[in-house]
Amino acid sequence: MGNRLIAVVDDDPLVRSATTSLLRSFGYDCCAFSSAEEFLQDEECDYACVVSDIQMSGMSGVELAHLLHKQAPPPPVILITAYPEARAAHAKSSGVVLDLLEKPLDGDALLGAVRAAIGDPDVEVDA
Repeated sequence: MGNRLIAVVDDDPLVRSATTSLLRSFGYDCCAFSSAEEFLQDEECDYACVVSDIQMSGMSGVELAHLLHKQAPPPPVILITAYPEARAAHAKSSGVVLDLLEKPLDGDALLGAVRAAIGDPDVEVDA
């Protein structure tokens, strides 16, 4: 099995905790960050995928996606938002963002996006 470590970046502690818990229930390992800047300071881990909110104080999720896209190889980025906007749609159409999901998150949609991001067709869901 490949890398299954997912970074969750969201400045809302409840959303961050719920998203992390949901991904863990699908069998993924997660690290949670309260900002893009905090995430970027973590040089220890190699993330298979980044799930980030779009609107955060400081650097936005779209800005984070563009910055990560310059890495070799870039991790897939899934943006989540309560406010779908043209900027995020443009980021997705440019190839910088793998997927754009609306809050509240649908568990099946998140699972499908993460599976597509890391090429993981089979995950174990906790009972």
